[in-house]
Formats: sequence, structure tokens, C-alpha cells
Amino acid sequence: MMILFNLSRYFKRCYGVYVLLVLTALGSLGVAHGATDTNNATVKPRQVVLLLHGMSSNAAKWNKLVNNNAGFDWRCSNTRDPKFSTLSIKPNSEGVYCMRFNFGAYDRISTAPKGLDKKICSEAGGCAGDYSTFDSLGKEIEAAIIRIRTRLGINVQIVLLGHSRGGLAARAFLESTSTLRANVVGLMTTGTPHAGSPLGRYYTYMNINCLPESKYDGLFDTGNCADDWRFINSYPIKDLGGLDLKAPTIAFLSDASTSITALNNKIAAIPPIIRFTQLTYTNIKFGCLGGDPIDPETGCGYDIFGSIIRFKPSGKSLDYVLNKRPRNTLTGDGIVPVTSQKMTSLKGWNRSVTSYARINRIHTTEAEQILDLSTALKNMYKRLGWVI
Repeated sequence: MMILFNLSRYFKRCYGVYVLLVLTALGSLGVAHGATDTNNATVKPRQVVLLLHGMSSNAAKWNKLVNNNAGFDWRCSNTRDPKFSTLSIKPNSEGVYCMRFNFGAYDRISTAPKGLDKKICSEAGGCAGDYSTFDSLGKEIEAAIIRIRTRLGINVQIVLLGHSRGGLAARAFLESTSTLRANVVGLMTTGTPHAGSPLGRYYTYMNINCLPESKYDGLFDTGNCADDWRFINSYPIKDLGGLDLKAPTIAFLSDASTSITALNNKIAAIPPIIRFTQLTYTNIKFGCLGGDPIDPETGCGYDIFGSIIRFKPSGKSLDYVLNKRPRNTLTGDGIVPVTSQKMTSLKGWNRSVTSYARINRIHTTEAEQILDLSTALKNMYKRLGWVI
């Protein structure tokens, strides 16, 4: 090492620049693999939490956690930022880096799945991953990890924290054959429909019974399909519930979908090194989408089983969604029944999971629960040895 150092000084003295950049690169590679320095002390890997948003959402959903002393001290970098390679990135007070990005890179490719009535993603930057398969979402996580490794070293340790579908995207990556899974040491999910959601059956009902939409858009049409299309296009479902029921991701998230079944058939492929945490929420009736102006976190808000006739699905479609199950057996966060939020409820699951069970939180607010998330994160840090 001293010889290389002297050579480096020699070239700098003679030519005014370091031309031995290759030596620097090689040294960096050695450090990234956990090599030792001149004092024979192992270089500590950097530690990252990668935040993964859910459907019809974006990376800003995590702002309350990011912009908080209990979370990430206003420090969280977007891995899809064009300037990511040169951004100044700093860890929080616990030495943990925060990263996030918006899903959607595969929403507009030629093979992207189409939604109801052949709807496609029309947004230039993608549609939040709502027109992507679970496998494509997993590839986006892989791409984010590649970028993180270029900034923080190839031995960086990463915890994936996913809200709703973000947790399924994380599992899709961990069940893939990517060699970059070795960088992931933890998986945390909150409100994730591990076993799917009954709401996804609504897409299937519409796809079977009510296409094309144009057939049922008459002003005075009062049939079942007309009621359902008005519901899908209504302000409550789009803005209060934050749902695009025409997007194919709704079908993939159904508790009867082949996509959920395929994902759950591969749980044995998740690397054994992973530590797991699940945050689950219950006590909210299924069909409560939120948006209560007085109590947005715990109030039912817009209820698809409610009495607002103008914005209510047909009774026939709701029967299809319930699939002969009493509504009160699907209690959870309004969209995902509590049993579906549990990895531990999956058939064949035999891994240890740290669980945090909470009540009275609407699905769309789960990524904003600072106390719940920070408590679970700190526990994960301790289990991983990131903090004492």
C-alpha cells in the first residue's frame, strides 16, 4: 500500500493530476466487500431504509416520517433523481440513510398490462406502478438498489419498508433471482395485503359484466353497470379513497388473483437472512375508504356500503366483492382485512416475524403513523445491530 501511495504522489507531482484513478477504484471495491483498512479494522457497511409507496400514491406519502426527528430528520434522497449520483446525502441522527422513489418506470412499456376497458397509463412519468406487474415493481427496487450501491458501497445493508402494495413489491424482489437481494437484511410492511384484498374482486366483476363503459354511460341509465361506472368515476372514490379502480393493479391485488397466488407460492425463495416486521391495523369496517373531514385517520369517511345512492356501487357488485362473507369478518383498515395484512397468516409461512398490532387507522393514513413506524424501525435497527 505504501508503494502505491508513493507512486500516486509521484504521478501527481510529475503530471499535475492523479492518473492512477484505477487504483482508487480498486481500493473502493475492496472496501465495499468489507475489506480491512491499514489498521486491520473491518469497514462498517452503511445502512439504508428504502421506502416503498403503495398504489395510486407516490414517494411523498412518506413525508411525515421523513420530515420528523423520530424518523429521518428531513433527509431522504430520491434514487430516481437525475442528479442522484452527485447529490449530498447524509444519514439521520442514528446513522441510517433514507431513500425513496416513485414507482412507474414500467407503466408505459409496450407490454404493460391494460386496465378496464383497455385503459393505459397516460402519464409521462408513469402511473405510480398501477400499470405494472409485481415482477416489474420488483425490478424497480433492484434498479434503486443498484443506484444506492454506487453511492454507499456494494456492501450497503438495506431494510425495505413498504406500505400496502409496496410490501408486495418488496416481496416480489426478494423472491426473484437477483444477486442484489444479498444487500437486503430486513423487510417491514404496513397495511400490506399479503393475501390480497376483497376490493380487487370489484375489478373482476366489472371486467366480466360491464364492458365497454360507453354502453352504460347514458344520463338516465339506472342499471347495475351504470351505477358501478358512476361509482368508479366519482369524486369520493378517486379523491377521498385515492383509488383508480380502472387500473390493473386493482385486479392483481384481489384476494382471488393469480398474481397474489403466484407471489405467495414463492415465499420459500426469500433469503433466510431477512428479518421481518409487520404492522397491522384493525377495527375499521371493510369498505371505509377514509376522507372524514373531522377525523381523517380513524373515521370511516366514504363508505362504499353507505347510503349515498349517487356514489354507491350496485348491490350486485358488492355481493361479488363479499363473496358470501359477512362484512364484519373483513374488518381491518377499511381496504385490507387484518388477517390479510399478516405474513404469518400465509400458508407455508414459517419465518419469525415481529408484529405490531394497532387499531382504528384508515388504510391511506398508515404511512403517516410516525409513532408506530418509528417504534418498529428502532426495533429493527436493534435486531440488526445497527444501533445499541
